[in-house]
Amino acid sequence: MPLKAPFKTRWRLPVPSRRLLFWSCLTGLVAALVPVAPPLAILWQALVLFLLLWPIVDWLARPPQGAIGIRRKIELLYQVGREGKYQLILKNTTNRPLVVDFREALPPSLEGREIRERLLLRPQEEIVRQVSFVGLERGEHELPSPGVRVRHPLNLLEHQESIPLRDRISVSPGRPAAETDWILSRVALLEEAGEKKTRRKGMDREFESLREYVVGDEIRRMDWKATARRYRPQVRQYQTERNAEVILALDCGRLMGGLIHGVSKLDLAMTPLLDLAAVALKRGERVGFFAFDSQLRAFLPPRIGLGHLSAMISTLTRLPAALEPSSFLRAVRYVETRHRKRSLILVFTDFTDEISAQEIYASLAALTRRHVLIFVAVADPHLEEVFQYKGEDSRAIFEKAVAGQLLLERRRTMSRIERLGIFTVDAEPSRLSGPLIRRYLEVRLKGAL
Repeated sequence: MPLKAPFKTRWRLPVPSRRLLFWSCLTGLVAALVPVAPPLAILWQALVLFLLLWPIVDWLARPPQGAIGIRRKIELLYQVGREGKYQLILKNTTNRPLVVDFREALPPSLEGREIRERLLLRPQEEIVRQVSFVGLERGEHELPSPGVRVRHPLNLLEHQESIPLRDRISVSPGRPAAETDWILSRVALLEEAGEKKTRRKGMDREFESLREYVVGDEIRRMDWKATARRYRPQVRQYQTERNAEVILALDCGRLMGGLIHGVSKLDLAMTPLLDLAAVALKRGERVGFFAFDSQLRAFLPPRIGLGHLSAMISTLTRLPAALEPSSFLRAVRYVETRHRKRSLILVFTDFTDEISAQEIYASLAALTRRHVLIFVAVADPHLEEVFQYKGEDSRAIFEKAVAGQLLLERRRTMSRIERLGIFTVDAEPSRLSGPLIRRYLEVRLKGAL
């Protein structure tokens, strides 16, 4: 995007520079000393004449409006909770040196340091400054216009300009495409090894092809009709079913609104959810998604292909913040109504204690009659940090005791859920993707569905 000279601005406001304030204060000081030292009257008159004439000359020789061109070089997409960067580019579009004071501020939803800097730009010189931030919320965030003051190196007036620069930064859940590709490549290796082991154990489910019988093949795999047609013993080969239906259920209720390092637990939980979705779609599964709190907030029917991942990211980006309590009973009724076919359902949620987990326990028990479930508990690392803290004051001891009790109740609840025949995963968001993908592959390769 080329910079135009001059760059258009909405308005310009002349303001006194520090140099002008210095000369004004000096003139006032000399004026105060004139009654004591009359010879200073000549100096005072000269200073007054200077302060009257020089600002006029300064105004007549002021830089043209829009002498400084500014633009931002922003990437298409950034990830929530991760550091992002963009470039702020300033250019002197005139043939004279200019002193520039600029300020770049960020909105509260983009955590980063404000930039304030004074530069001497030579004629036609261009400088680049890198702005770092962390997106704390999903969605689009508008950057305010940068503040700019410009003057000649020896001038007494600075000219503050309003530049109509309106840029937006899009923050979405998930991770960069390069990291997703790396995860998929690693999963492909694990899956290949797992499938070999599964075939040896005879856990295959889908018919793949026929081949001639060899010594050691199981008799129960004989295809007698094909043997009769071909006059040679034929054996069926099987492979793990790949087109199963995987439903991702995301709790976006009030308990998922807690902050972890300034980012909501809901936003952080979306990254492992998308990692699992990418792995399942890569394997050829039909992946569906719905989000709920007291009611259904978003729904995507099961689809195949990695192109479905973009639709999931777009839906998650627009998902409202967690405000209302969650109703797992309504979520179960929705699943039983919409998904009658036996499916693998992954429930992403969290709980605080055994009391808050009662509804979760009862609701999941109803789903196990038809579906295979993986319960994904999104843990808060702060609870473990409080429990491990070695403070000796009474407050620290009390907080540690409470944290220990909550962790104990959490383990009891997870054990109770496992006794229902439900697979579980419990980890903080930053460490959740690995255990979650391993558990998913374990379920699929063992033929549990």
